[in-house]
Amino acid sequence: MRVSLRWLAEYVDLPDLGTEELVERLTLAGLEVEEVRELGPAEGVVLGRILSVSPHPNADRLRVCEVEAGGRTYTLVSGAPNLAEGSWVPLALPGACLPSGAEVRAVTLRGVESQGMILSAQDLSLEDKSGGVWVLPGPEGDEDIGELLELPDTLLSLKITSNRPDLLGVYGIARELAALFRTELRGLDLSFPEGGDAIDFRVTLEDPADCPRYIARAISVGQGRTPLKFAARLYKAGMRPLHPIVDVTNYVMLELGQPLHAFDLTRIPSRWIHVRRAKPGERMRTLDGVERALSPEVLLITDGERPIALAGIMGGEETEVSEGTREVLLEAANFSPARIRRGSRALGLRTEASLRFERNLSPELAELGSRRTCHFYGKYLGATVARGVAEAYPHPPARRVIALRKGRVAEILGVEVAEGEMRGILERLGIEVRDEGESFVATVPHHRTDLEREIIEEIARIYGYERIPAAPPVVPLRRGAKDPREAFVDEVRRICAALGLLEALTPGLVAAETAEVALKNPMAAGQEGLRSSLRQGLIEVVRENFAAGADGVALFEVGRVFLRREGAIVEEDRLGVALAGRTRTPLMGKEHYSPAHLKGVLDAVLAALRVADVRLGEVDAPWLHPYRRAGVYLGTRDAPRGPIGWLGELTPEAAGDIPGGPRVLMLELALPPLREARGEPRFKPLPRYPASKRDLSLLVPEGVPEASIREGILAEELVESAFLYDLYRGEGVPEGHRSLTYEIVFRHPDRTLSSEEVEGAVERILARLAPLGVRLRT
Repeated sequence: MRVSLRWLAEYVDLPDLGTEELVERLTLAGLEVEEVRELGPAEGVVLGRILSVSPHPNADRLRVCEVEAGGRTYTLVSGAPNLAEGSWVPLALPGACLPSGAEVRAVTLRGVESQGMILSAQDLSLEDKSGGVWVLPGPEGDEDIGELLELPDTLLSLKITSNRPDLLGVYGIARELAALFRTELRGLDLSFPEGGDAIDFRVTLEDPADCPRYIARAISVGQGRTPLKFAARLYKAGMRPLHPIVDVTNYVMLELGQPLHAFDLTRIPSRWIHVRRAKPGERMRTLDGVERALSPEVLLITDGERPIALAGIMGGEETEVSEGTREVLLEAANFSPARIRRGSRALGLRTEASLRFERNLSPELAELGSRRTCHFYGKYLGATVARGVAEAYPHPPARRVIALRKGRVAEILGVEVAEGEMRGILERLGIEVRDEGESFVATVPHHRTDLEREIIEEIARIYGYERIPAAPPVVPLRRGAKDPREAFVDEVRRICAALGLLEALTPGLVAAETAEVALKNPMAAGQEGLRSSLRQGLIEVVRENFAAGADGVALFEVGRVFLRREGAIVEEDRLGVALAGRTRTPLMGKEHYSPAHLKGVLDAVLAALRVADVRLGEVDAPWLHPYRRAGVYLGTRDAPRGPIGWLGELTPEAAGDIPGGPRVLMLELALPPLREARGEPRFKPLPRYPASKRDLSLLVPEGVPEASIREGILAEELVESAFLYDLYRGEGVPEGHRSLTYEIVFRHPDRTLSSEEVEGAVERILARLAPLGVRLRT
């Protein structure tokens, strides 16, 4: 935002500081100055009136003008395209000095002497590029116009943060300067001539959340013109003067930060303003002459039926003010920041008005802006304002009250600030303060929509950050450590990498139909939700690898999934593993991955994490083969602790069209339960006594899980391990049974076992398994 120091001086007495020091103080107070531009004086620039315009005798693109100024007539040569008889223009006579420092001299152009120069706004350093000379509205009683243009001047380009909409107007910046330099902020004249009939408009709102407040005033304007000072200030702020009615609304927007809009009242015969969302298929032509297609994201000002303005963005062409406009409807409103932002983005249209509304302006500012505009209309355009106001303001906000603990200020800032100084700072910022002993109770003004918590930062920046002494930290530095969750996740990654698996990284955004948690504002089709499983992402990586010519993959991913549990959104770290195609194991021929390989990965991960009491059981997973799948559970059958994952072979439907059609084996484990269940490392001495081994072939009914057999064997206290090394069905095995052969290791920690003790242990195992229908194969 560009701010003129001459304009600021109208509201506050500026300190007698150099520009560099002023910039430093402003920046330290949170008003970062990005650029400083010095405008020099305009000495010898006067008002001139063009008496005649004729072609140049020796140049097609030049014209000769007779210009009257100060009772004398001067001949000037100019190539500007907008020269017209009767126009008032700024005229630089020989000897005049322009703001750029250039001196004007009489010159001869193609045989015709030019006694000076007709100036554009660019020549006066008021804009970067002009399309012609500056046509002025007329004389203002002063031949020398340098002072009317407020030259010399200094322009500051300020970077206004998004949380400070009160600084998007010159008066708001003046308020900050008054607080910063302990000087008085001058008030604004809000008086205006009111009379005639009462306003006969009505205002309605479709949704007060979109438009918290709307004020309309009916105004009759006379002949008038934009004051030269106003025009110069508009130029300095980066805007061009257009029409007196519009110039005043733009001027007040730059002054107060409140956008306003003027409609030609005669073009709204319904006498009704209705604020609503656009309907699908609606269109309107805006002031820039563009026919725009509207969507429900766009908020409209309508006359009850047709749209007449894009709320908070731009007016409509059908109700535009013109040279003949004498009846005006003045809009001063407050709109939802989110609604204006969405509408602006949907239309691809950003304006000075939308920039301000997107920053969360106070609804109270609308009335101030309306009254200030009416004041200028009355002062410069001879306007009369109809009695009363048409307004919709269903829910006026209460002023926020914040408690400020006095002792907390020193704790945060590291410096003692006197109570009187704290109170003075807050009051200069427009904050009402009540002393309640240990605390100040601060009532925040409506224009400070950013203040919500203890306002210590306000005290710090006005007190001066440079006055707060720098001190090294008093807390001893300690070496940082990873969060335990992150450390565990990293350990799982290292284990999987050590097993020869390659890590995959897949997107967390998925299509809505596969997600439990949907996004409110998805950025692209197919990314409407957050993944609830790692499965689909790993399938896509397998597909891409086989499409690229791979004949086998062994992948893992450690990532986060998003679930809904009991109405709440839960984030959970998970491990996913995918095996498909050839194993690439040396000396194993063209071996392909099988469920045994997947089970081996699971066992290896659990062993490395020292997680015991994990078993396989039933699982409801329709994406897995019905006979080659299992759920992974923590705890024993007698003391279950719940499911933590699944493993198995994907069905062809779940795997999809992977080139070559390999069988895809996958597992997925929730990591938080594993982290809780992991055991501490334990030292176990080497056994001192020899082991005894027995091979045990068992006839097991088909319906009995192997895990149940293993549990029965390991329940014997003398058994050290049980290794299943053979599975047989066929001759010699009864129908409905299978033969499982185990190598069982027996050992006693304190002595050597006798053969009788081993045989007794075998008998106890067979007795324990008998209720399951298991018997010894003979």
